[in-house]
Amino acid sequence: MEKIKTNITLDFLRISNLLSKYGSKMVADVGLNSIQQWVILRSIINKEDISIGELREETLVTKQNMTGMINRLQQANLVTLSTDPEDKRRTRVKITEKGRQIYDQLSTSRNEFNNQTYHIYSEDEIMALSKLLNRLVDHLK
Repeated sequence: MEKIKTNITLDFLRISNLLSKYGSKMVADVGLNSIQQWVILRSIINKEDISIGELREETLVTKQNMTGMINRLQQANLVTLSTDPEDKRRTRVKITEKGRQIYDQLSTSRNEFNNQTYHIYSEDEIMALSKLLNRLVDHLK
C-alpha cells in the first residue's frame, strides 16, 4: 500500500507540472503573468467582494506574494482595492470590467482544455474525483 501511496503522490507532482505547462500558456495568451493571477481573479469573481486575507486563505498564497500579485493586478487595472467599511484594517478586492473580460477570455481555452483532458472519465467519475481531491486538499490545509 505504501508503494501505491507514493505513486499517487508522484503522479500528483507530474500532473501539477503538466497543468502548469498548459495553464501558463493559457494565461500568457490573455496577458496575465501567472497561473496564480488566474486563480486570484477566479476567487474574486466567485465571491464578488473579498478581503485580501480571505484571498490568501482561499488560494494558499503567502501574505508577501499575495500583496505583490494584487498590486500587479491593480496596476493592470484588473482589480480595485478599497478599505473595508466595517474594519478599516482590512482591504477589499473587487474585479474590474477589464479583469472580468480577461477572465472570460480564458474560459474558451479553459473549456477546450477541460474537454480534452476529462473526456476519458464519465460524469460520475468526474464528480467522484472532484470530491476526493477536495477532501485531500481540505485535509492538507
